[in-house]
Amino acid sequence: MLTRRDALGLIAAGVLERSALAMTARRQASGSVPLGLNLSGTSYWASETPFTNLAHNAAPWRVQVQGAPFTWDEPLPPLTEDGYPTRIPDGSFVDSFLIYSSHRKHLSPTLSLHYDGRGHIAYIGGAELVERRPGVDHVRNLRKNDAFTIRLIHTAADDPIRNIRLVESEAATADTFRGDFLSRLKGFSVLRFMDWMATNDSPVKAWSERVRQGSFGRSHQGVALETMIELANRSGVPPWFNVPHMADDDYIERFATQTLEHLDPALPVYLEYSNEVWNSIFSQAAYAQERGLTEGLSSNPFEAQLRFYATRTTEIIKIWERVFAAQASRILGVYAAQFENPWTSETILSVPGVADHADILAIAPYFGGSFGAPDHAEDVQTWSLDRLFEALNEEVDNKNRTHILSQRAMARRYGLRLAAYEGGQHLVGYGGTENDDQLTDLFIAANRDRRMNDLYVRHLKIWHEAGGDLFAFFASMAEPSKWGSWGLLEFEGDWNPKWGAVQSLLPA
Repeated sequence: MLTRRDALGLIAAGVLERSALAMTARRQASGSVPLGLNLSGTSYWASETPFTNLAHNAAPWRVQVQGAPFTWDEPLPPLTEDGYPTRIPDGSFVDSFLIYSSHRKHLSPTLSLHYDGRGHIAYIGGAELVERRPGVDHVRNLRKNDAFTIRLIHTAADDPIRNIRLVESEAATADTFRGDFLSRLKGFSVLRFMDWMATNDSPVKAWSERVRQGSFGRSHQGVALETMIELANRSGVPPWFNVPHMADDDYIERFATQTLEHLDPALPVYLEYSNEVWNSIFSQAAYAQERGLTEGLSSNPFEAQLRFYATRTTEIIKIWERVFAAQASRILGVYAAQFENPWTSETILSVPGVADHADILAIAPYFGGSFGAPDHAEDVQTWSLDRLFEALNEEVDNKNRTHILSQRAMARRYGLRLAAYEGGQHLVGYGGTENDDQLTDLFIAANRDRRMNDLYVRHLKIWHEAGGDLFAFFASMAEPSKWGSWGLLEFEGDWNPKWGAVQSLLPA
């Protein structure tokens, strides 16, 4: 159902029929669950290609000494503000992987590299020069395992090579996003930009440290706000932003102002402070704990951590509401807690001031996470797929259902919607078991098994029956490894049982 804040905002804005909130309300009335998507990160090894500029996710530059083994350790020469070398060290080259993934069959056999400046460019690995004209090279995409690599042999000090764009055709330079990527977003109710903002362990404090459009070799630092807003506008899907945990008030106000000025006014904004601040594996958790103890929010370290998180979340939402003024109802305040620990939800939601700004209690209903734990892995790695799916179904039917019901009761007590900021399977080794190849192979095989489709559909049915609202899957696309099988799809052109399940659940 619509919350009080939603209803008031829709009436005030006069956009009931065209807003994403209204769309969500209609889906709820029809008995379906609105689905969201966590977009996978933009590191150079990512298998997803969202951008027409295929060099968007290029690897950081690295100096290679002529005749020496490959290395990342040689110091870089001075770089321009947007990340291009101003000179090439004597006796060396400067290289970058423009496309690292070996899955390149979805791309044209010949690509065009555009650039400004003067110098000498070569191509190695999975790239081969075909034709050269001033400011543009036509390069063969060899479609093999070797990375598609650019090599700078010389760059002019007074006019360095810069503004590199790698595209499939001349026409593609006019578009930011690839058509296949945009097509995959149809039907979703929110795009969570947590990984696109490089939220976990973020060093960002000031607005001057934000990611800028046009930076080269820095995609691991995240995607520019302008690009995220453009994607939301282009797709018509509301954004879910994750504010860096150390960002100061000036950063937050400028972020909000830019969003207000450029985001489609029909779209709401889901607003979350950092990501999983309860989770000690991330530096944002230690930061919140230190701040909470320093500010005397509790003598218990974990409680102090959660109370600081709640307090800072409220401060951030208030800044956004002030900036948005008459459109403040577009801001949906998200307070996230630990799925299996309703005490964290109670602790966060009971902090003074939260009730006035909270719209959503968000949790991460994963399943299968315990099977990769050190005390279980030795047994689990001997299981057949049949045995594993038997255990997964039992968990989804029982333990997960119980946790969802408990968290739904908590959300109702505070008048909030219950959402999943992430969710799905969590089959991965950790604490050393990630190095167990037999365990990893079992988990990857399970993710590719048709029964995973059925399990995802069942998981969502239970979520809906238990009172869950928006469910944002994690994540859009990633190749499986010992670090997990997080992608709904593994690579461009793939079809996966998890993706098939999600497609069957999206509105027609």
